[in-house]
Amino acid sequence: MEPKYQLVAQSLRHDIATSLYRDGDTLPTEAELKLKFAVSRQTVRQAISLLENDGLVIRRRGSGTYVNHGARKHGGVLSVGVITTYITDYIFPSIVRGMEIALSAESCIMSLSATYNRTDHERSLLLRVLESPLDGLIVEGTKTAMPNPNTALYEKLWERNIPVVFINGYYPQLPNAVYVVTDDRNGGRMAAAYLANRGFTRIGGLFKSDDMQGHLRYQGFSAELQEHGLRVRDENVCWFTTENKRRFLRDETAKDFIASLKNGMDAVVCYNDEIALELMEVLSEHHLSVPGDISIVSFDNSAFAAICHPKLTTLSHPKDEFGRVAAEKLMNMMAGKRETSTVLPWEMVERGSVR
Repeated sequence: MEPKYQLVAQSLRHDIATSLYRDGDTLPTEAELKLKFAVSRQTVRQAISLLENDGLVIRRRGSGTYVNHGARKHGGVLSVGVITTYITDYIFPSIVRGMEIALSAESCIMSLSATYNRTDHERSLLLRVLESPLDGLIVEGTKTAMPNPNTALYEKLWERNIPVVFINGYYPQLPNAVYVVTDDRNGGRMAAAYLANRGFTRIGGLFKSDDMQGHLRYQGFSAELQEHGLRVRDENVCWFTTENKRRFLRDETAKDFIASLKNGMDAVVCYNDEIALELMEVLSEHHLSVPGDISIVSFDNSAFAAICHPKLTTLSHPKDEFGRVAAEKLMNMMAGKRETSTVLPWEMVERGSVR
């Protein structure tokens, strides 16, 4: 069993992490804490010393103990961890570049790791962070549409005065999370409206099932189709996961979707440019052309969108800005400032994949 002073310190860390006590607030007096926890005054003093060592509070003689949830500096240099699902693939290098530029301008050292969208890898990385002297963390959530088994580790980070900013998605189980995301529900609406306004009536969709972006884009997509008086047909919508994204269009589970493509579907909204390219390959195998037979709108405006044929009409992801905003929020939090979440807008980039 843990010593009583550690239990008291743990309880106070949680109260600070969840903003029951905010920066500049005074903690209850030693006498009040003694009564609250039913411990000795010496136990209270030991607990406060632990918080002081963590940089969570400052004791001022004759005045009280004040919450100081600011940055912990190591020789004047801040150390920041960045955990993304992937590092070198797709749009991630641009996002990381935006972070790096903002962090290096403030003399922050950045370390980079990837989960490969696996919660067990995420857990290992978070445990490593808890053992390291990091001052802050930027995290791309792993499979954010599913319950996450690692949320208790994020709470421990906050209790230890290590602020976290989530990007792309976040965990709803952590109501106090600060995040930077794109407006995915509205993005789904924009893509569907773009096609419906051009006269397309049998519009399908390819969406990712294991992250919240896919669910939100589908919500916007389906709501917009219904507002245009168009049916959302189950056979016109296909879902994929991280694990099967390279083959799902050729699997048995996609046979109804492929049949719809060959029998009257006239346009598809794709979760991202990467999946749009997979779809274009499958369409070619079935002797269907883009945009002659099927028009496509996708998401992210990645490098893929401009080099394929035809070039993709796609919603533009604010990649470098995205990384910069996340880094700036984290630096503010490390300095003890309160931050709120940000939702960034999409912008349509018209190219040749829609007739």
